[in-house]
Amino acid sequence: MKLGRRAVLASLAASGGALALGRTPYGGRLRIALPWPTGGLDPHAIDDASSALFGELCADSLYAVDSGGRVYPALADGMPETTGKQLSIRLRPNLVTARGRPLDARDVLFSLNRAATRGGSGPLSALVPLQADPKDPLGIRVSALPPLRAAELLAFPVAGILPRGFSPKLPDGTGPFRVDLQRGGLSLQRNVSAARGAAFLDSIHVRSAPDLSESLRAFEAGETELAWLGQYLHKPRAGAVKLHGAPFGWVVLFSGDDAGSWGAPGVAQRLLDGIASAQLTHLGVEPLSAVGAAASSWGGEPAEILAPDDAPQLVAIARQLASVLGRPGHELRAAARPALELGYRIRTGRFALRVGFVRRLSSSFESALWSLTAAVDPQLARKPPAVSGSGLRRITRGLRAGIVGQLRILGAYDGGLMHVAQWELGAVFRKRP
Repeated sequence: MKLGRRAVLASLAASGGALALGRTPYGGRLRIALPWPTGGLDPHAIDDASSALFGELCADSLYAVDSGGRVYPALADGMPETTGKQLSIRLRPNLVTARGRPLDARDVLFSLNRAATRGGSGPLSALVPLQADPKDPLGIRVSALPPLRAAELLAFPVAGILPRGFSPKLPDGTGPFRVDLQRGGLSLQRNVSAARGAAFLDSIHVRSAPDLSESLRAFEAGETELAWLGQYLHKPRAGAVKLHGAPFGWVVLFSGDDAGSWGAPGVAQRLLDGIASAQLTHLGVEPLSAVGAAASSWGGEPAEILAPDDAPQLVAIARQLASVLGRPGHELRAAARPALELGYRIRTGRFALRVGFVRRLSSSFESALWSLTAAVDPQLARKPPAVSGSGLRRITRGLRAGIVGQLRILGAYDGGLMHVAQWELGAVFRKRP
């Protein structure tokens, strides 16, 4: 049935029948220059913007959610079923990854256990222990929950199914694109073996932008089809359409051991609440709703605000925060650091402040709690602190982290590309306008 579905779609796309049905033919290329890391892609990551933007194009989850909020089987062969004191879930048969690797229950267990130590630690905590079905090479068993609730938890993109031994440097999955790392970027090519149908687009090429102006310059020059965080650098591009897309994450200010008493839970958020929104919006940041807090500044020892050196947007935000929050005798300075050093500093707590990205999993408060706590410590997300109310500040009040603001997919795109506005880059077909 899978081959038949793709064959029908392909034949329609290659003929006038596609137009008669109100569908556009397959095809098209999207090129983007992004001020975000492109040195790997990990669908389970909670702290990587490129994975938040493109991870679902590489890997599918067992379940998915449609535009009406309904959960349905994606890689699973039906909804979870109650088996004694557990739930049984079966993988669809004959699934292969974009690199031709067949999948079975061992890959599902590998993926879910891996996700449970990363971005999926919150939603997957209610499903442990995860076990193989001794009678079915495609089956797994999880804790007994209401079947719909289990499917909802397994539908999060940070629970994507990957082949055993997955590496972010060689991404592989059943998604609509095959992903390859190239020097300075990512190359996504249509995956003809995609479990839910090959992508509408032929390819997506993502390259690293060294600063915030490079994406606009490349768009103006016709080198890309999408501009990030703006519409033009010098003059508007003919046929360009403004892009104001969905939120995909938050910028978060974390405090470490070197901050001393200024690194206590809740302090970072209080500092950020005194910043006027106009001081951040030009960097694509939507601050939390105003609370009328008085302007405040850093009171600790002179320190650095660390940021990853391969994320120019975060570096620019760190510079702005250092300028706004620092004061004489308590100066702050933005410092871009390579991934290895930053990773060591994070693991050991040897920093005062750092700016990072946290992925937004859905619009629910529960998922925000999981995301923000997992970014601090995946173990914390498994048993997050009790939070009364629903405001995001109620989460950060108990964390050594504060939300600088929300990030949206903002910019402009070539008006001839209909698939960009809703960021449905992996869609199988497009209706004609």
